[in-house]
Amino acid sequence: MQLTATAPSTTEDLLAILDAHVDGESEHVEAYRRFSHTMSDPIVKLLMDLVVEDEARHHELMRRMAARLRDDIRATRSEDALPYAPSPRNGRLRGFAAVVDAYARDERREVRQLRRLASDAGLLYDGVFALILETMADDSAKHERVMRFVLRRIAG
Repeated sequence: MQLTATAPSTTEDLLAILDAHVDGESEHVEAYRRFSHTMSDPIVKLLMDLVVEDEARHHELMRRMAARLRDDIRATRSEDALPYAPSPRNGRLRGFAAVVDAYARDERREVRQLRRLASDAGLLYDGVFALILETMADDSAKHERVMRFVLRRIAG
């Protein structure tokens, strides 16, 4: 399911977009899962199972994001909403900044190494090694972005 290309104008619009995506995502996750179970090719099954895991995690995160927005709009509190608290800009966590920065740099190095390995793997096993290494590099790039966000949040 694709998210809308236009930016939502209000929090309510964003909630409606997230809710619609969550509904559609449920169908995709189940369709991918059914497809995976019908495959006899072990590589296709493995790859589809990886997609199902990612899509299920995305579905859960969007569901929790929608619950957070709904709670804020309705002034309610649900246990399944994505947790949120304002950033503690008091500097107490600055001691962790160097560690988190090192993690981010490690992830960036990992991206370069994985992409190089993927390139070296070429069409080995019909390109499945390269595909897996590239997706792992994408995950490491995502991890670096997460670490950079955490760093901004804790360093104030």
